[in-house]
Amino acid sequence: MNKNLSLAALLSFIFPSAALCADLASMRAADIPADIGVPAVTEPAPAADRYAKDWTVLIYVSARNNLGIEAIADVNEMEAAGTTGRVNVVAELGRIPGKPIFNPFASVQEEPPPQNDWTGSRRFLIQRDSDPVLVTSPVISYDPDADLGDWRRLTDFIKWGKSNFPARRYLLIVGGHGSGWRGVKPPPQNKGISYDDVSKNHISPAELAQAIKAGGGVDVYASDACLMQTFEVIYDLRGAAEYVVGSQETTPGTGYNYKLLLERLDANPGDARTAADIVVDSFVDYYHGEKGQSVTMSIARPDRADALARRLDAFARLVEASPADLKLYNQKKFGLRNFEDEDARDLYQLMKMYYENSATPAVSEAAREVIVALAEGVVVRNEAKGYKSKEAWGMSIHFPYFYMNYKERYEYLTLSRDTRWDEMIKASVNAPK
Repeated sequence: MNKNLSLAALLSFIFPSAALCADLASMRAADIPADIGVPAVTEPAPAADRYAKDWTVLIYVSARNNLGIEAIADVNEMEAAGTTGRVNVVAELGRIPGKPIFNPFASVQEEPPPQNDWTGSRRFLIQRDSDPVLVTSPVISYDPDADLGDWRRLTDFIKWGKSNFPARRYLLIVGGHGSGWRGVKPPPQNKGISYDDVSKNHISPAELAQAIKAGGGVDVYASDACLMQTFEVIYDLRGAAEYVVGSQETTPGTGYNYKLLLERLDANPGDARTAADIVVDSFVDYYHGEKGQSVTMSIARPDRADALARRLDAFARLVEASPADLKLYNQKKFGLRNFEDEDARDLYQLMKMYYENSATPAVSEAAREVIVALAEGVVVRNEAKGYKSKEAWGMSIHFPYFYMNYKERYEYLTLSRDTRWDEMIKASVNAPK
C-alpha cells in the first residue's frame, strides 16, 4: 500500500460514499561571568519595525541528560543557517557534559568535542557561521542551574524570545527525550518531554500546553523528541498551537537537521501550514532521503481534537456495553503494528480493525466515525516511509498490549477525564479470553 496516501485518500477506497473535506561564540564554562545579563536587545523595536521578521523560531533543548554531545551539534547546525532578514533563530540550550559512544571495535575511542565542559543553560540569538564544530553565537543570558524540566522555564523562554525578537509568526521546537502521554502527573513523575536528569523533572503533556498558552501561544509547535504524536498529547495542546508536528515512533538522537529546516523556512517563510510542512519535509528528506532510514512524521490540528474526542467517547461507551467487543482487541491485537512503545496503537489502524471485525453494527459505525474525524482534519499530513513505518497513519493512542501494562496514572490525563477511553481500554485488557 502506498504510505504517501493521506487518510482521506485511503478512505476513498474504504468508504467510497464518504464525503471528506480535507487530507487526512566559542566559550568555555569558566569564561562566562556569573552576573551575565541580557543586552540591549530587550528594548522593543520601534512600532513600524516591530514585526519586520516573518518568523521567530524558538528552540528549547534539554540536554541535561545523555544528549549533551548531540545538542552541541544541533546548535552548530542552527548556526549553519543563522538568523536572517526574514527569520530570527533563538535557542535555549541546557546541558551537562556528554560522553562519546564507546566503540568496542576501535583501538582509539572518540574524543569529546570542544565545549563539552559547558554546563548550565545558555540562551542564544543564533548567528550564522561556517564553523561546524564550535558554537560562536553570543551568549545572551546564562543560568548555572536552570531546570529545563520545569514548564515555567519554558514559558519564560517563550516570553523572552517573543519580547526580544518579535515576528509575525512563531515556531516553537522542544527538543530532548520524549515519551508521549507517559509524562502525566501525578505519580510516577518519570516520563514526558524535556527530561532534566539533574533536577529529575520533566514537562508533562498538560504542562507543555500550559507553558505554551502562558507564553501567548505559537503558530506551530514541533517535538524534536520521540513518541510525541499521540492523541493524548494533541488533545492537551488545544488552544496552544495551530499545527502540531511530531513522530509516532522513536526519532534519532541527532534530532532535526536544523540547517536544512532553517534554510528552507528562510527561502519560503509562508504561513503556519507552510512552516509545518517544512519541518516534516526537512526531517523526511534528511533521514529517509539521504540516510535511507525509516521515518514517521505527521502534522495535526489540535483545534479539531474535540470532535474526535467525542467520537472516541461514543465508541468507548459502545464497546464497554458489548462483551464480544471487549474481547475483540485481545483476539486481534497481534495483527496490529507496534511502535517502540509497545502499548501505543496507530489510531486509524485500530479503528479499522473494529470497523472490519465487530459483529455489532453500532460499534462498527462508531469506529468508522472516528476514522472520518481523523480524515476530516485532525491529521492533515502523514509521512511514513521505509519498511519500519508500515501502518503508521499519523496518530497514536494508548491501548495496552497486556493487562499488566495498564497503569492507573493514565487516568490522570485530560483525555481520560473527558472521555470513557481509559475505562474502555481497562475493561478490554481485563476481559475474559
